[in-house]
Amino acid sequence: MKAACIQMNISLCSKKENLERALLLAEEAVSKGAELLVYPEVFSTGFCYDRIEEVAETVSGPTLEALCDFSKAHDCILAGSMIEKRGSSEASDESNVPSECIIPPQYNLGFCIESGRLAGIHRKTHLYGPEKEYFAHGDRLAPIRLEKSGLSIGLIVCNELRYPEVARKLALEGADLLVSAAEIPDFYIHPWHTMSLSRAIENQLPHVACNRVGKDRYSTYTGNSFIADGWGQILAEAGKEECVLLGEIDHEKATEIRKAGSILEDRRPDLY
Repeated sequence: MKAACIQMNISLCSKKENLERALLLAEEAVSKGAELLVYPEVFSTGFCYDRIEEVAETVSGPTLEALCDFSKAHDCILAGSMIEKRGSSEASDESNVPSECIIPPQYNLGFCIESGRLAGIHRKTHLYGPEKEYFAHGDRLAPIRLEKSGLSIGLIVCNELRYPEVARKLALEGADLLVSAAEIPDFYIHPWHTMSLSRAIENQLPHVACNRVGKDRYSTYTGNSFIADGWGQILAEAGKEECVLLGEIDHEKATEIRKAGSILEDRRPDLY
């Protein structure tokens, strides 16, 4: 499978501009044979806190609809993260709840689309810094099963990489590869890179790790997206500029790597 990191610049709160850029870069990726395309975290808006309720969408909104149309037209897989508006069925009556206990009306939504169909979602479980004020915590970790390819994707959203338990749970439940969508600033790029490689090595799984580039009012982002195999060998790596990073994931080799070691089988959960 040829994978692509869409290492794009994100204009804060400019949903239309970001979606157009995302689809343009996706066109470049599929023209070069990409079958799996991965976007950075909150690719369509950035962390648009000032207008978050305005830019948030449900899963049936125009952003995922446009991505589903693209995925169907090109018979490809798309993954990433966006700001989701909590549906009315999920929001309980909070009129008499203390303000500090009210659940924010948005999620940081990880998504995976296969051949025009929303294959699965993952709501970010481990929030960082100001995210805690604006997003509700996700409460489930499970791989997303792709029907056509027969693969299971372990989707990770940015800060979740800090917690080895997240990737390990996805691996134990049958993930065939890890895919992560990130918005990592320049000062944290080395830890992010190291953690992303570690998650691949300790679970013997390929990892498509996609970060953004550009600047906003909060930080500068330096990309350095990469695609690695289950040994932690980097198959393709980007620099600091907007680009489409392509890499070939050999699923037969990935299976061989898992068979060559017995990391998961030799765990001692009785001790920890």
